[in-house]
Amino acid sequence: MPMENQTLLHKVLKLWFRQKSDGGLEAKLGYRFKDPELLAHALVHRSFLTGTDLPYVSNNERLEFLGDSVLNMLTTEYLYKTYPDDPEGELSKRKSAIVSGHACAQSSKEWSLSEYVKVGKAEEKLGGRGKESILADAYEAVLGAVYLDGGLEEVRAILNKFHFPRVQEIISAEDFINHKSELLEYLQGKLRTVPEYIVVDESGPEHQKVFTVEVHVDGRVYGRGQGGNKKKAEQEASRVSLEMLLAEAAKAEADGSASSPTDKAVVPKPKKQKQRHVGLP
Repeated sequence: MPMENQTLLHKVLKLWFRQKSDGGLEAKLGYRFKDPELLAHALVHRSFLTGTDLPYVSNNERLEFLGDSVLNMLTTEYLYKTYPDDPEGELSKRKSAIVSGHACAQSSKEWSLSEYVKVGKAEEKLGGRGKESILADAYEAVLGAVYLDGGLEEVRAILNKFHFPRVQEIISAEDFINHKSELLEYLQGKLRTVPEYIVVDESGPEHQKVFTVEVHVDGRVYGRGQGGNKKKAEQEASRVSLEMLLAEAAKAEADGSASSPTDKAVVPKPKKQKQRHVGLP
């Protein structure tokens, strides 16, 4: 892209941001940008560039990459100081929840970030402005922009105001319980095996797909779960599987049986298996 076009893009971004937000987003953040182009850039989803001559790097993905690293570092610091007696494993579990896309998307609502994100016309029609993944990416991109404009302390202040006060809510929410990790730990500890996840069905339009996943343990089918993406379907299938395994183990113990909890299949095997992978979280 010629230098003059890049300069024009920068001017357009600055002008658009000041007209669009009238300082509103900055007021919500509690931070006034010295270079408003950075914040404007953080709000440009890649779909907005479709059909334009603007280069791909004009989207917010590089800022998202930076913001993700800053968020991870500050979250690690926060957890280290807040939970001085917790082992590394517990801190890692909390961190995974706090920096997750769902947590970021929820925090972005305090800024009404969906009002400011720029998406393409096709993405807009598909409800992209409110998509969790787009909001989460924009949230991290904004953090990256703040870091470049004002430094680490400004990002820390924003997280202390909007994100970290939600930590207890985040780590206690059902959405953030890592059922895959719990199932893996149980199977490795009790049965010396690992689960296998199989996608048995994908349905719905491209922008509203529903995935169905089954958990297989030593060749036998256990829980089945559905979700808007494979990860959510796997989490649900893991939850159901662990409940079944624990129930069978309890029954076997009560009956004085020495049989393995995996002796019985819970769900019939699918006739057509599409995608398999070993169940590491």
